[in-house]
Order: sequence, then C-alpha cells, then structure tokens
Amino acid sequence: MFRLPLLLGLLACLAGDPTKVGFATLAGFDYQEGMKLPKDVTDLDEQVIEVRGFMQREVPGSGPVSSFMLVNDACGCNGTPKLNEVIFCTLPDGTTMDMKTVTVTVTGKLFVGEEKEDGVVIMIYQMDADSVQ
Repeated sequence: MFRLPLLLGLLACLAGDPTKVGFATLAGFDYQEGMKLPKDVTDLDEQVIEVRGFMQREVPGSGPVSSFMLVNDACGCNGTPKLNEVIFCTLPDGTTMDMKTVTVTVTGKLFVGEEKEDGVVIMIYQMDADSVQ
C-alpha cells in the first residue's frame, strides 16, 4: 500500500526540477557563425530548463500559435535580436495558445546547436515547450 507513493516520490526526485536559465547565459557571448559555443551553453543541450522572455510570432497573423520565438527579455522587444537571444519554441502536437504580451516563463527541453537551412544558420536554440506561464 505504501509502495506506490514511495515509488512516485522517488521518480519525482530523479526527474528533478527544471534548471533555471537566463538569457544572461544564453546570450552572454558574442556569437559568430561556426564558432564553438561556450561550455555553460552546450551543457544545457537536451536538458529541461525554465527560461523567461517575450513571445514573438514566427509568422505574421493573429490567433493561436503552435510555435513561437522566445526573445531575451533584456532587449525590451526593440530592434532585431541576435541568434543567441532567441529560442524557437514548439508546443506539443495538437496544442495551441494565444500569444501573450507580457514576459512569460517557458519550461521544456532545450536543444543547443546551429541549425542551418540552405547553408545559412537560422537558429541555435530550439525548445520542446511543455508549459508557458
């Protein structure tokens, strides 16, 4: 009878809380295409993290989205952010949400590394977002 709660508690401890990461770490270097990314950034690859920023649409429009860009909250949404100031977030399949105009906290699995399209780096951070608050 007591085994199930004990097992669930143990699993929760093993899973752990998400690592809180700020854009001070993610954007805290002068990114150049093809460079070796800092170790404190590459150590976050495939880790579940929690990060704060502003939501921006990837494509123009209105209504709910299934993916969005999370932008460094220190940039104040002015100008064009650098590649290391943006995380491309994707919500779980079949999930959409309205865009928020305030700073949000996103939790999910982060993937770190240059992603190229037609030979051009289009992103260095991607996230499978589990929650947006």
